[in-house]
Amino acid sequence: MKLNQPAIILVRPQLPENIGMVARVMNNFNLKELIIVSPREKWPNKKSLESSKQAKTIIKNTKVFNSLPEALSKFQFVVATTNRKRFLEKKIIKSFSFLNRFVKINKNTAILFGPENSGLSNEDLRLVNYLFAINTSKKNTSLNLSHAVSIVSFKIYEYFTTHKNRFSNKKNNSAELSNKKELSYFMDYLTNELEKVNFFYPPSKKQSMIDNIYAIFLKASLTKKETNTLWGMLKKLRKY
Repeated sequence: MKLNQPAIILVRPQLPENIGMVARVMNNFNLKELIIVSPREKWPNKKSLESSKQAKTIIKNTKVFNSLPEALSKFQFVVATTNRKRFLEKKIIKSFSFLNRFVKINKNTAILFGPENSGLSNEDLRLVNYLFAINTSKKNTSLNLSHAVSIVSFKIYEYFTTHKNRFSNKKNNSAELSNKKELSYFMDYLTNELEKVNFFYPPSKKQSMIDNIYAIFLKASLTKKETNTLWGMLKKLRKY
């Protein structure tokens, strides 16, 4: 049985050497798909290729996008790594056993890592299903980008190689879930309609209100059919 392999997505990475080292550790632990969103340095570049060592194939096959929603469009389940305290309606996972279970049962999974200097923004996290925090010493919670990817990649590889005989060939229930492209289109339409009726008041709270709306629909784990039903409901209400 082919196991679900998550894609690694680097959002606004700054150092090309870090991208190469990320590819290197992915290769160590049998992960193949690397996606980059708005890298600071021109892509492709020599430094990334040199620091990737034996993982040059991963670097050469890396997909680059200008926006995160575009990069996430095909994925149904997304986990974002963060060690910052967040005031968002997002569930936080701190156990690798939970993370691995989600990867196992969900097709088209992506794991997000933020830029080296600041991490992911709240806007980056809108389409994310869960946040994941790597437990570290309280004296220093900051991890180098490639080190963070290395830890996560190793734990996923360890889980799948240890439990490979326990996996069944049952149909994956996530196959009918809406992907992020479908959900993003729906949310754009919904927020535009709410904007027209001055729902976002006061304006200073608009972004946090949008964050909350995203959280509501992500918690529902909408299927394609359910998303289409919501589209129909909104368009009908708009008509009248």
